[in-house]
Order: sequence, then structure tokens, then C-alpha cells
Amino acid sequence: MIPRREAHELDRRSFLRRLAAAGVTLPSVVAAACERAAPPARDPAPVVSSPAGPTFESGMPIEKRAVLKVYEWRDYLSKGTISSFERSFPDADVRVEVESFTHMDEAISRLQDPATQFDVFFPTIDALPGLVDAGLLRPLDHGQLPNVRNLWSWFRDGDGPFYDPGQRSSLPYTVYVSGVAWRDDLVEAADAPDAASDPWGVFWNPRYRGRVGMYDGFLEAMSLALLRGGVTDVRAATDDQLDAAARSLSEAVSIAGVRFTNDGVEEGLPEGDFAAHQAWSGDVLAAPGYAAAEGDFDLGKKLRFWSPPGPEKIVGCDLMAICERGRHPDLAHAFLNHLLDTRVGVDNFCWNGYQPPLEGVTREAFAAADSPWHMEVPPNLLGTLLDNDSFADAQMLVGFGPIERARWLDYWKRVAPGT
Repeated sequence: MIPRREAHELDRRSFLRRLAAAGVTLPSVVAAACERAAPPARDPAPVVSSPAGPTFESGMPIEKRAVLKVYEWRDYLSKGTISSFERSFPDADVRVEVESFTHMDEAISRLQDPATQFDVFFPTIDALPGLVDAGLLRPLDHGQLPNVRNLWSWFRDGDGPFYDPGQRSSLPYTVYVSGVAWRDDLVEAADAPDAASDPWGVFWNPRYRGRVGMYDGFLEAMSLALLRGGVTDVRAATDDQLDAAARSLSEAVSIAGVRFTNDGVEEGLPEGDFAAHQAWSGDVLAAPGYAAAEGDFDLGKKLRFWSPPGPEKIVGCDLMAICERGRHPDLAHAFLNHLLDTRVGVDNFCWNGYQPPLEGVTREAFAAADSPWHMEVPPNLLGTLLDNDSFADAQMLVGFGPIERARWLDYWKRVAPGT
């Protein structure tokens, strides 16, 4: 059962939301990148320039007795994933040393320090351009990454992803989708998002006053209200549409007592504090683990998840990259290649709840009775899983420059004045 984590440890998704909600300013390398024109929601323009310098030769031997230094978000890699990598090179006696961070600005400051020598790093899409421009990431040698073939075709076809053409500087680590999570023992069947004529209506329903929540982040909450208001391309929202979304959220607070939280999915739903909450798919899959740690082993059967279809769907993607100052570039390539192995990716997913975009990691594979992954995802939560086509048709909340962020924040502050 997903996930296998300690109870009440705030995962990196929550840290990301807190960072966004607090409006934390990133270091200059990221701020400069954000000044670029934001890509449109459909077929966005590239945001990463081709890095200078040669790529590394493939087929280089793995460095013996090397210590690979990995800089990760907290609760991001399972111990099993790390130990299986170390066992992959019994003759080389390699070790993996992990250090964690909780904010991207904190991480980038460390990477800027010439004394740091991390080998592997996990950037966000919005941070990637500044990291490349500052020379903090090493160009990838795809000759040392044969498991790239396991990625969904969206990442491999043509020039590759819009944010990193050719995947010269990064590879995808996880994907996730935004929607609504609810408990079927606390939300009446007729009000459930998968049955109601207004799937978002539970957040405006006085029947659940004080027991519905949204993420405490302006992008997430405002996007939900925009979608409910009929705006399918949220990145292209006009001032009138943002104003209407802010007024709609204020009505949700007034009518249904909507609360804005960072941990309402992982902790509030298991504790029964919430009947429904806006949710990233990975957080929904994490919730049963928190409940089990408190002695509730039945929550996984009670949870439900819904996300909008087609281009209205909002998805995200986390990345992995190799640091320029790292001492073991070949071993770092081997580590990224390890994470792209399907079995390794699924094992890690079964721990952290966030899906790797690998071929074969599908709803059907987790649903099939003869699959080794059967029941790792409860049948009622198979809707949390994406596939290549649904991901390709969706939109991302990325590429917001300072001016656009300020515009959205101005409307959000009308809903949450203390932001």
C-alpha cells in the first residue's frame, strides 16, 4: 500500500506549496530566468537554452569507492531505491550520500557555493532555466542513459519537453495531477465530484461547512475557481476572469467555510477533519500511510479522487539533473539511469506516492490481478494515475514571471489577506 513513510513528516509537495504561498523570492539566477516571457498554456516555447560545453563520453567505467552525493527534497527517495543502486556495482564499492532541502531557494544557494560538490539534484521546471544559465548543471550524455527509452513518448518525441528541448539538462522524475479528494463516508454520493453536475461544487456546499479545504497557494486555489468558472486555459486568464475567481473563492469561504491548508490531504482527510480537499494525486496516495500510522488501516478504501478530463486537467512534473561541480559525473548518469528503470521507478513510487512517467506504469498494470503491482494502488484510487496521452493533453502551472505572479497574487490577497 502506498506510501511507506513516517507519519506527520511534511513531504516536499507541502514545502513547495508553502514556498509559493509565502511568495519567497528565489536567488538571482532563478529570478532572472523568471523575467522571461511566460510560455502559453498550449505548446509553450522552450524555456531552457542549450548549455555550452561538450557532453561526456559514454561507456566510461564507474568510479571505484566513489561517494555519490545526492541533494534531494525531503522524503523523496526511498532507502530501498538507494541501496539497490549501491548493490548494482558490487565490484566498485560505491556509496550514496543523501542530503535534503525544504526550499528551492535554500537549495540553489547551496549549489552556488563553490565548496559544494553535489552530483545529483532535483530542480523544478521554473528553476531549471536559471540553473542552466548560471552553469550549475552539467549537460546530459544520453549515451549513458539507455533507460530514457522507458519514458513516455511525450518526453522523447520531437524536440522533447517544451521546458528543456532535447532533455539536454534534465530528465523527468515524477508526474502528478490536480483534482479533488474526498471521503465517501463523509460526502453524500450525490454531492461527490464524480457524480455531481458541478464537480467542484462541494467547496461551495453549505452541507460541508468547515470540512472542505483547498491548498494554501495562490496558483492552486485560483486555478480551481477559474476551472469552475468555465476558464479551461487557466494560464491565459484575463483580469476579469481572475477577479471572478477571487470573488468565487470568497463566496466559498463565506458559504462553506473553506479552509486553506498545506497538509489537509495527508493529515486532515485521514483524521476526519476534512470531508473533501483539493489534492495533488501524490498527496492522496500518501494519506493512507498517515492514517495507518495512527491505527486506521481502512482509509484507503474510503478515499476517492477526481480530476477534470482533457485540456482542463492540470498536471505537474518534477525533474532530476546532474550538477556541474559534482566529482562523479559518470556515476551520476548511472544513478539517473537507475531511477528510469521501470522496476526501480515503481518501487520508489510505492514509497513516495508520486508516479514515474515510465512506459507500462499504467492504471491497467496496477489493476490487473496477475500484475506484481496489483493492489499497490487501491482500486478506488486508480484515477490518480496518469498516462502519456492524458499528460500530453493537460496544462501545467509553470512559467509565471514576476509580473504575472504579482497579478495573480493581487487577486488572491482579496481572498487570503494575510498572504
